[in-house]
Amino acid sequence: MSETEKLTLTDLLHRVVQIGLVVEDLDAKMAGMKAIFGLEPDSIFDAAFAETVYRGEVIDAPARIANYDYFGVQIEFIEPKCDKSIWNDFLNDGPHHGHSLHHIKFGDADEAAVITDLMKERGIESYQELQSFVNPGGKSVYYDTLDQLGFFVEITTKR
Repeated sequence: MSETEKLTLTDLLHRVVQIGLVVEDLDAKMAGMKAIFGLEPDSIFDAAFAETVYRGEVIDAPARIANYDYFGVQIEFIEPKCDKSIWNDFLNDGPHHGHSLHHIKFGDADEAAVITDLMKERGIESYQELQSFVNPGGKSVYYDTLDQLGFFVEITTKR
C-alpha cells in the first residue's frame, strides 16, 4: 500500500472556504445579491491569471470576479473573459449554461502534490492550476470531479 493510500482526502481537506459560481453577467448577479441579501461585494476585480496551466497548456485566463463573505464562507462569482478556461468551458458546455455551482474550495492545504496523488489514485486529474491570490506563493488547483460530483473541487495551497 502506498503512503497516499493510507490517507483520505478528508484527512487533508478539513474546511470549506469558498463556493464558486460561474456566471455570464456578473453585474446582474451582483444586483441580485444586493436586492435579495442587501450585500455589496467585499471585493470586485479583473484578474489576469497569467501563465495558467489549462489542461496541460499554458494560457492567460482573464476573469472578472466578485467575492462576498457570507457567514465565514466566501461566495465567489466568476465571469470568464477568455475563450479557453475551466470557467468558460463550464459555462458553455452541458446543462448548466448561463450559471451554476462551479466549485467548492478547500483552503490551507500544505501541498498540492499529495492531494493530486490521492485524486489520481481515484482516477481524477487536475483540470487547471493558477497562482493563488489568497496565499502568495501558493496555488489553486481545480480537480476534474464534474462527472462524479457535478462540480469541481478546488484546493488552495499555503505555498
